[in-house]
Amino acid sequence: MRIVIVQKDINETDLTPYLEYAETRKADLICFGELGISGALYKSRPVESLDAVLSRFAAYDVAIMTGMPYQADDGLRNSYLYYHRGEHCFYHKINLFPGMNEPAVYRPGSEPGLWNTQFGKLGVSICYDIRFPEIYSTLKTRGAIKIFVPAAFPLVRIDDWRRLLIERATENNVMMIGINAVGDDGTNVFGGNSMVVDAGGAVIAEADRQSPCVLEVEL
Repeated sequence: MRIVIVQKDINETDLTPYLEYAETRKADLICFGELGISGALYKSRPVESLDAVLSRFAAYDVAIMTGMPYQADDGLRNSYLYYHRGEHCFYHKINLFPGMNEPAVYRPGSEPGLWNTQFGKLGVSICYDIRFPEIYSTLKTRGAIKIFVPAAFPLVRIDDWRRLLIERATENNVMMIGINAVGDDGTNVFGGNSMVVDAGGAVIAEADRQSPCVLEVEL
């Protein structure tokens, strides 16, 4: 299973070059970070429709994961999307981060993110969720073989990000894939350090804390 992990600038919202790269590399799955389609939102604003997003993704055969603001019937959600060959599913972020005004912008989700895919059962959480260990024990108990953590984690707390990814891997004996952003959006500076941690806590791939980059990993 070849995974392309995209650590991009928070202000860059055009995913096309990365999707084309993943297809050229014959990747099975490409993963973007939290709100990868929009950049971080600190106040409500109109967002791109799900139909428009899926229409763009239909041109690609690679499986795609990305964060996006999703306008549900009951309000805006900070969501993570899985799409492949016309099928899609969502996880809606449960733990909204007050420091980025998320509770004022989004409605929280209530169900852990667990997806049945062609790669097996994949778990997902988003950014601030990493501080709530019960999410990960639940995902492992329900059969997740890998857990993805898209994020927009600020540089000022990036040591916590790295430590917590390793802790969640070792606590639950499960692989963790963290996808973070870099760059300065005028409100926060983001800390990168996207990484893959195996079930024993060993870091098997890791990006730096300031550069947009792509990690290619065979899992």
